Amino acid sequence: MRKVRVLCVGKKQEAYLKTGIEIYQKKLRRYCDFELLALREANYGKGSIKQWYKHEQEEITNKFRPQTYVIACDEGGKSLSSALFAKKLENISNQGLSRIDFIIGGPYGLPPEVKNQADLILSFSSMTLTHQMVRLFLVEQIYRGFTILNGEKYHH
Repeated sequence: MRKVRVLCVGKKQEAYLKTGIEIYQKKLRRYCDFELLALREANYGKGSIKQWYKHEQEEITNKFRPQTYVIACDEGGKSLSSALFAKKLENISNQGLSRIDFIIGGPYGLPPEVKNQADLILSFSSMTLTHQMVRLFLVEQIYRGFTILNGEKYHH
């Protein structure tokens, strides 16, 4: 079974977003072993952005696993339609990789070093979105991708 993780910086989450994510997490059980892992964010009240990035880079890269396809979510990345995103999930599996990690940065985005290690940088919009909302959008799109691949009616 595929293993999909979403690594996201920051533990705080609005209740309505948490509820939405939980709905899709339950639905994803049919398709993959899914985990959302919240990582400790930097102390933004102390230090500089360079120090914050260093802290968050360590938090993220310490969770990396071998033979995993890494997708970093960043507004400067590549935009994909839902159908192309589903195809990407399929292609990753066809490469013999059963593990995918999606990375979502904190309020200041992802450290450049993390983006450099990613296999793909994915954008949800050229607009700036909150990192909390991106969690929900991503989990829904992962679910949508699997329903597309299985020819189910969810996506029309």
